[in-house]
Amino acid sequence: MKKNSNYNVGRTIAQEWEKQESESERLATRKKVKAKKIIKVLSLVAVLTIIAVVTVMELSAWLGRKEKIEASKYVPQPTVDIIDESGGGITNKIKEYVGQLEIDLSDIGLALDRAVVPAGKMREVDIYLQGNEEYYIKLNVDRGTAVSAEDTKRMVNYLSEHDLHPHYVDVRVKGKGYYQ
Repeated sequence: MKKNSNYNVGRTIAQEWEKQESESERLATRKKVKAKKIIKVLSLVAVLTIIAVVTVMELSAWLGRKEKIEASKYVPQPTVDIIDESGGGITNKIKEYVGQLEIDLSDIGLALDRAVVPAGKMREVDIYLQGNEEYYIKLNVDRGTAVSAEDTKRMVNYLSEHDLHPHYVDVRVKGKGYYQ
């Protein structure tokens, strides 16, 4: 008989039996390994799903911003006459301002008849409303058209309520209307 010197040295038979795994322990170990693999796969699927959802959300947000930018590129063109008394030419800023003002005035029930760029004035546009030829309204092109339209509406209402007939109305300063 050959002796395996490394295998049995200092060991008893009882120690060998304790070291051996039972069949049920091996099955339990396999189940644990399989469960860990399933958890890893499910975790990977969850992470990939989250990444996909975030990517889709970012893409849709980006497309939404792109549509807003394209929509904001719309420049309203005026349909009324713009008379240039200054001789400097009508700039695109003036055209855009008058075009947007025309839209804002129509939204509140007023109709623009014509606009005049006065001589010797910077950033000013004088407007005439349809059905009202007795006075004109001075506006500042650096103010928002919606605010200017609202101030114009208030002044027109005030003048008609008090039966006033001025030469012009000045609404270039926010919240301050002046007439003469």
